[in-house]
Amino acid sequence: MNKDWQLTIGDVLKRPLFAPAEIVAGSRGLARPIRWVHVLESAENASFLNGGELILSTGVGFGESTAKRLSYLNEVIQRKAVGLCIELGPYIPEIPQDMRELAEHHEFPLIAFSRPVRFVDITLDLHENIVNRQTQALRELEGYARDLQRLTLRTQSLSRILGHFQNMIHAQTFFFSVDRSIVFTPNMPQAVQQELTGLLRSTLLSLHPIPETSGRLPISDHKHCFYQPVMAMGNVLAYLGVILYENEPDEFFTLLLDYTSTAIAQILLRKMFAQERSLDNENRLIEDILTDRAGTEEQIRSLIGVGPKAVHIPRFWAAILEIRQDKPDYKQETDSPFHDFLAIFRFLLIKQGFRPLLRSKGRKLYLLLFETVSKSEGRDSLQRALKEMEHTCRQALGEALLLHFGVSNSSINYGKAGQAFREAEQVLAFSAEFRSPFFSELGVYRLLSEASNDTLESFISDYLGPLLNYDEKHDSQLLSTLRIFLNHCLSKQKAANKLYIRRQTLYHRLGKIEDLLGQTYLKPENRLSLEIALRAYDWLHKS
Repeated sequence: MNKDWQLTIGDVLKRPLFAPAEIVAGSRGLARPIRWVHVLESAENASFLNGGELILSTGVGFGESTAKRLSYLNEVIQRKAVGLCIELGPYIPEIPQDMRELAEHHEFPLIAFSRPVRFVDITLDLHENIVNRQTQALRELEGYARDLQRLTLRTQSLSRILGHFQNMIHAQTFFFSVDRSIVFTPNMPQAVQQELTGLLRSTLLSLHPIPETSGRLPISDHKHCFYQPVMAMGNVLAYLGVILYENEPDEFFTLLLDYTSTAIAQILLRKMFAQERSLDNENRLIEDILTDRAGTEEQIRSLIGVGPKAVHIPRFWAAILEIRQDKPDYKQETDSPFHDFLAIFRFLLIKQGFRPLLRSKGRKLYLLLFETVSKSEGRDSLQRALKEMEHTCRQALGEALLLHFGVSNSSINYGKAGQAFREAEQVLAFSAEFRSPFFSELGVYRLLSEASNDTLESFISDYLGPLLNYDEKHDSQLLSTLRIFLNHCLSKQKAANKLYIRRQTLYHRLGKIEDLLGQTYLKPENRLSLEIALRAYDWLHKS
């Protein structure tokens, strides 16, 4: 790693102005980098320190007593200063042993000037050196960024980018994709590769959600790996990392890491978009399914690569993602709000164990999802993928986005994929009343969606008509009272609390409901009909 851009205590001691200086304690801290130089004569003013300063002092504010000397030294150490230079003279003729011991304990460089020096000359010299080094570092970063841009425009090879990064930092690097593939630059012994790969898989990829910020993983007492996520559209595609030996990442290093991870993200996205174009014909199968032109079971299996003698038939789900917002209709597929997300969506679904076919049409995205590995937690994996897709959409299009999912039952009957999409559409039709995206949990709404509006209106009139008429004439709330009473399993106390009324008021309302509907309205068969009629009424009048 290039450290030339930082001015350290060791570098300072080689400057001509430090010829009369001697390190008297804390020599193990000579590698500390200096951010600035500050003259400080009393501990009371140490609050102005920000950390990283080399302190210059004559001892005028603390040299007369042991307590003041130690308090001053303790304060600058606690304020994260990197070293203290004291001009020996009338205030401190020599560095006392107690200061030497404290500085040595904290590995804090303590430097003594044996004769008077001009602090203004030292400050000017070191500040100029610091600024020049930082300017040179910025030039190097700018050149590195230009080289990265040229590489990303000329090639899609990750190895070229990783090699360029490794040549800049002179340390072992790795690229770790969330699909569990890993590349080391330069190459490492197989045993070491396996050890590091196992560590990364058991830490980074075992977390839910996986880390979206940089961090470190300890490898041994003197070695750790520092990783940076490679992000695109709010999702982690991979990690770029470096093995560090007794080194800490600095600003220069983290900027290099950030530039490189951005370049890698661009290459990965290009590859994903190219793959998306190559899969266009395969994705058109969804269009054929939606228009009932997909063919027979055998023809569909052939199109997706499941042969007639296949031992394992992957089960599939049909899903629909819909955006509901006050925007003009999307007339072309490329105008769809989902068009730019297809590659990321595919990545997220593959990560969760699905082979996806995707088709965007206006405000809807149609998904046909085949399990790549048979597993009992397929539905849980699908829920995680849908949640990540929703997160991606909201990050790009706004948190206020009205987004709804509909997911069919799973099946291995490919010839009925069209029916599966109709199941997903049914879930979308009830999304205002129904929180779950799964058709399997739709319950009685499955029956309501199959009935005509005339049939439902007639059913509602037969069972709820007297209440509706009474509420309309008397501006009362008998219908809502019945709904709350049934929803709380006939608990009068809970219903009264929910309605914010006294129990006597509730008894009065229930008596009126009984007068209108009959004494048997709470018998099981009648109660079931009332609950279905209430849901049918809510659905038909949801606008």
